[in-house]
Amino acid sequence: MLNTLRDQGAEPVPLIFASMCSAGPMTRECYHQLKNEWFERLERSFPIEGVLLPLHGSALVDGLNDPEGDMIQAARELVGPDVPIVVTLDLHAHVTQQMVRHADVIVARETYPHHDQYTTGQRAARLLFDILVGNCRPTKAMGKVPVITSAIHGSTNSDDPFADLMRYTKALEQRDGVLSTSLFLIHPYMDCENMGSGGLVITNDDPDLAESLALEIAERYWDRRHDLEPKMFMASAAIAKGLQVAGGPVILVEAADCCGGGSCRGQHSSVVCSC
Repeated sequence: MLNTLRDQGAEPVPLIFASMCSAGPMTRECYHQLKNEWFERLERSFPIEGVLLPLHGSALVDGLNDPEGDMIQAARELVGPDVPIVVTLDLHAHVTQQMVRHADVIVARETYPHHDQYTTGQRAARLLFDILVGNCRPTKAMGKVPVITSAIHGSTNSDDPFADLMRYTKALEQRDGVLSTSLFLIHPYMDCENMGSGGLVITNDDPDLAESLALEIAERYWDRRHDLEPKMFMASAAIAKGLQVAGGPVILVEAADCCGGGSCRGQHSSVVCSC
């Protein structure tokens, strides 16, 4: 984002950065401290022409299931309706009505494993400039289906089902009037209302096209829902299966998006056997 802003001759005004590893919900005290500091710095930066928010999209706070949506709405209420807000998300984001309603543009990463953080920032910053110079008037729609799966078959490489869905979704950007498309495989280890996966489409002043294409993506996602489910084994069965393999290595891995984020340690824990 910063390099694109400088290339366009704009003056970037960085405000605050915070990150954490996958874990439990953030405390309310921590979230409000970060939000208030960010909010105060944003207000001190006025006048501004646009807001870029690089977020993840699956954060949780004690008592608040959509802190990113809360931040986007707070930014909108502060800058008003005429200052564009462009947001980037992880493709594992929990995309909410609050996010879609208050952001002008949302773009997501296109690769998993992730290696397009830099280009995602570029795409977002370029869209911001297109809005500012009057090249486009974004309209958007999110199509979501109640599908919550692990990331085991969520790679965007080779012939994984999610890869096929991603290729279809990105191909829609070749359609006239389409500014951006994003596909989301929601982070499954949350416990929020209205969770689901699907596609978000940004069009140039064409809400009907955005809605129809978002529904197409969602319907295709629903059709592939069973393909996204991996075969799971109880821990004892996975070990027995691994012992039958000649040679090695045989690896038992946690079936989570973030292997450092912890897993269930109860009697009925499941693992994936990779041979």
